[in-house]
Amino acid sequence: MIKARRLGHIVMNVRNLAASRDFYCKALGLEVISENKEGRIVFLSLGQQHHDLALIERATSPVADETHAGMIHMAWNVDDFPTLQAAHRELLAKGIEPEPIQHNVTNSLYMRDPDGNLVELYCDRWGEKGMEVMRTQGPQRKSLDMETGEAVGEKQELLKARV
Repeated sequence: MIKARRLGHIVMNVRNLAASRDFYCKALGLEVISENKEGRIVFLSLGQQHHDLALIERATSPVADETHAGMIHMAWNVDDFPTLQAAHRELLAKGIEPEPIQHNVTNSLYMRDPDGNLVELYCDRWGEKGMEVMRTQGPQRKSLDMETGEAVGEKQELLKARV
């Protein structure tokens, strides 16, 4: 059986290359590695590999039809909850208002990019026990208190369009 080690990179069509490039640089700290404005493509990296995300402006391409399921969201991992808290403060300062959510295995911040794609920034809650927790408890979605790291409110339903 083939088993991938990790996500290598994501390539996405976007409507406005500059707006999307700026969002991912501000929201996730990606840096521009290469940009071809004439070819309407930019490669962004977290600094460990040639690119983690490539954005291609295809403003005139047709919208995906009903047979194309599309992406639900992309998730980007950070080291720990203090790092997520710092990211939350920084995002707010930059005018990006993420939604804090606690899943049973992660503390997460969700936000939309300029094209409406859902982006998750998260830290793991259980380390190596995460698979066991997911197997025994299943998915969970509650609001997250960014000060305490505790789930607040009632469990929310996982909807098709939500994560």
